[in-house]
Amino acid sequence: MKKAADQPTTSNARDDADFGITTIALDFLDTTWRIAVPVVLFAGIGIFIDIKAHSRPWITLFGALIGFVLAGLLLKRQLAAVAARDTTSKKHTKKDTTL
Repeated sequence: MKKAADQPTTSNARDDADFGITTIALDFLDTTWRIAVPVVLFAGIGIFIDIKAHSRPWITLFGALIGFVLAGLLLKRQLAAVAARDTTSKKHTKKDTTL
């Protein structure tokens, strides 16, 4: 009879890669664009409108506010996706260790 330590694991290389430095770096880059792009884009649009309408700084501030709200929503969506990925990964890990 084989011991549990002698049995081969069914761990997948893909599951191990989920915790790699590449995945972490990609998550950070994904977070960066989710924050920077909406804020810069909407603030930039606000600056353009303020220059044309001579209404400085109100539309720029409003545009930045919209950008921050949108960035928050995008981050919330990303966190939900990461949590779902981690939960799925943990379920696969539990199945592999109980075999």
